[in-house]
Amino acid sequence: MEETLEIVCAFAAMTLLSTLGAPRLWLCGIAGLLLHPVPAFVVSVASALLGNYALFAACRGHLAQRLVDWIATRRATSKIKLPSLKVGISGVVLMRQMPGPCALITVFLARTNVLPRDFLIGSFLGFLPTTLLTILLTGTAAQYLPPHIVAWTTVALALAAAAVWLLKNRPARQEPC
Repeated sequence: MEETLEIVCAFAAMTLLSTLGAPRLWLCGIAGLLLHPVPAFVVSVASALLGNYALFAACRGHLAQRLVDWIATRRATSKIKLPSLKVGISGVVLMRQMPGPCALITVFLARTNVLPRDFLIGSFLGFLPTTLLTILLTGTAAQYLPPHIVAWTTVALALAAAAVWLLKNRPARQEPC
């Protein structure tokens, strides 16, 4: 019962902090230190998805439009026409692999024409490798992982890499005339 309360509290805190722009990998590392590896991984991915989707939805909403426009017109990004960018699942996955603040990437994705479904699927696939490695490399994870878990982790990473490759190399959709 006590462990369940820890997991729920960690999920709530990490979701709120993800929405507010806290560094995702720091949160994953803290979860890896405080929880067993499997709950830490599930909580990290789920809270990052929920927190980033809340930020994504807020940035698509009318209230946050001024902030998003202000960020989009800064010197480094003023030449990019964000609404005209076509971003799909593979684009979101690739953007999630880029170094940089996760919240800023989410804000820019919210300003493109990416579908919410593509955002969620792409973010999920993009979060998997770094979250898994962060959880595995934190202090307590090594104590709890038997060799077969490491083998399944390797299989999961290979499947995630194959999914990204398939999504990136799929044929373009034909627009009906």
